[in-house]
Amino acid sequence: MKLTILGSCSGTEPMPGRHHCSFVVEHDRKLFWFDAGECCSYTAHLLEMDLPATEAVFISHTHMDHIGGLPNLLWTLRKLCSVSKDNAERLAGRTVDIHLPDLSVWQGIIALLVGTEGGFKLNFQLDAHEYGDGVIYDRNGLRVTALHNLHLGQPEGANPWRSFSFRIDAGGKSVVYSGDVRSIEDFGSLIDGCDLVLMETGHHKVEDVCGFLLDSGKAFGQLGFIHHGRAILEDADRELRKAQSLLGNRVFVAHDGMQVTP
Repeated sequence: MKLTILGSCSGTEPMPGRHHCSFVVEHDRKLFWFDAGECCSYTAHLLEMDLPATEAVFISHTHMDHIGGLPNLLWTLRKLCSVSKDNAERLAGRTVDIHLPDLSVWQGIIALLVGTEGGFKLNFQLDAHEYGDGVIYDRNGLRVTALHNLHLGQPEGANPWRSFSFRIDAGGKSVVYSGDVRSIEDFGSLIDGCDLVLMETGHHKVEDVCGFLLDSGKAFGQLGFIHHGRAILEDADRELRKAQSLLGNRVFVAHDGMQVTP
């Protein structure tokens, strides 16, 4: 399993060198996208990633800094088919799974794409799913488990949860991605035994995250900070030193274009 960070920033105003949150897991020559912030497909293409190898996209919640690049990603897949016969043949007849916590947003995305040239006609299928807690994907040697969190509050009545954290297992390795969380404890049950924790700092301090992990007694490998808030955006080296004073060299601060092997 290999991760590529395509966007490392939270939902701030535009920041030099950083786009909104997105990363791709490569496993068995297939691509699995987790969140799709602005410019994710642009960055991936310029990094010479094999976009036609896309199998599935997983959106933690539908705030713009996590989903704003999804229409463009899908449009880019179509464009790559139109400019390359090989790409078209590789994608022909295949299905790309899109996992979202709110299908009403998907309807808006499709309406937007249909307004582009050619009515957004594809030679492959898009299959959008609304998901909840538990295993939401278990194919191609990769399993994704979702766990709701309180970032968007507690739903009223029978309304579904709309914000999730993920655990990704593939090739004997495991990655936990917090998504956006109200409390660090929201996704703690996913962490034990994982090789990499990817934790957002848009709403939390690095020292609080490290302290929670130390106090929890949970076994984990690396800790990577992503979805950066003001503190890291102002001085990433200072924040990294804080974290390393607690957890040593198994901590890193993600940047756009970074590749990580758990």
